[in-house]
Amino acid sequence: MERTRTFRHGARAVATIAVVALFAAACEGSRDEETKPTSGNGDPTATTVEGTPPTLIDASQCPPFSIEGDTIKLGISIPQSGLYSAFDDIRVGAEIFFDARNAQGGVTVAGTDYKIELTALDDAYDAQETVNNVNELINDEDVFALFSVVGTKNNLAIRDIVQEQCVPDLFAATGAAAWGNKDYPWLVGTPLVPYPLEMRALVDYLTENNPTAKVAILRASDDFGATYSEVFSSLIEGSDITVVKEETYNPEVFDTKSQITSLAATDADVLILGTTLLACPDALGNVKDAGWEPLVYLSGTCTSKTIIGLAGDAADGVFSVSSFMDPADPQWESNVQMQLFKDNIAEFGPDDADPESGVIGFGWSAAAILVEALERSPELTRAAVMETTRTMADVSEIGLMVPGAVFNLNADDWFLGETFNLVQYSFSKGYFEVVDGPLDFDGETTTVTPAELING
Repeated sequence: MERTRTFRHGARAVATIAVVALFAAACEGSRDEETKPTSGNGDPTATTVEGTPPTLIDASQCPPFSIEGDTIKLGISIPQSGLYSAFDDIRVGAEIFFDARNAQGGVTVAGTDYKIELTALDDAYDAQETVNNVNELINDEDVFALFSVVGTKNNLAIRDIVQEQCVPDLFAATGAAAWGNKDYPWLVGTPLVPYPLEMRALVDYLTENNPTAKVAILRASDDFGATYSEVFSSLIEGSDITVVKEETYNPEVFDTKSQITSLAATDADVLILGTTLLACPDALGNVKDAGWEPLVYLSGTCTSKTIIGLAGDAADGVFSVSSFMDPADPQWESNVQMQLFKDNIAEFGPDDADPESGVIGFGWSAAAILVEALERSPELTRAAVMETTRTMADVSEIGLMVPGAVFNLNADDWFLGETFNLVQYSFSKGYFEVVDGPLDFDGETTTVTPAELING
């Protein structure tokens, strides 16, 4: 696939958006098959041949662990309370997928069927609580693996633990560049668009459409926010695009009014929001109140209906990226994967589950790619599953994944989500429209990312 280097205005019915999202299930054939969520199109032996020892994962010093019975126990530490509790819908989506698969017999690994059990503990997005939860999940709950732990700082806080205990930390719910650090092979990131590639896509767009842009940046005062400003600044070196001012905000507070007021005074014609959750609608509202009308780029972590809807018409026209179909976009109503997603929400979800929620779609899809990894594995051991995950190639047409996109992991490329769409929000329509894509940056995250952001 040839990467598209320029962006054309207007919606294109070639792909999609969602939230922070991942994969889900594909289905064909009879009604029984249509109601069974599947993890995708991968051949279980496509990337790992049975009998071949791991080449990326060294398990020689790992403590012993084995699955007992017919249940694979997974653990997730996730904010179920506090300011970040909206992320708990990731768990909701995952449990819908697992419940649906269990109802159809479970997951098949090396010819044996297993049910999946997910144990969730609340960390309120506090990294120390994440550490406490992970120790409990590993030592008391005896989980086989961790799954979709939310937050950059939270996964940084536990990566030494999972490394020492040889516990897979699968599809950490963050697009941070640090998940490319080869010193931590037991942690693999999510198919969210890697944050550095968000900035690569924006720089390409500005180079084509506004090559002398004056840019203001508002970012969280943490590793998440730093990625946006540091990568953007490195990518515009030697160009006529300039950063005129940068402000940070406390991610525990979500109040951005003073920072936006300061940035608006620069009259910059582009604003980058390296923000997440409630800071996203807060910042957009403050931009509108200031009477400022820059082109706004919004972090891909903020594209869900739940979050963007809080901004009202202040969100109209903002740009972002996504690897997935938007459950709120009617153009996907006839898509078989979208139908499967919504059918299973109705059958297995709680009464208040929103079928147009991108966060639920992310959780559903994350669960699907986890099942894909399990079913590709030649045996049900931690090392085999981790090795298989690290070498998953040609992942496509899974769940809410953008049609035409392909994800790959290999020894040199540790990032999923490198094929995605540039999207723009329409307030009147209530969803993000595709501006261009799918854009193929496969294997390029490392090349556009300062080394300290990966290896720090």
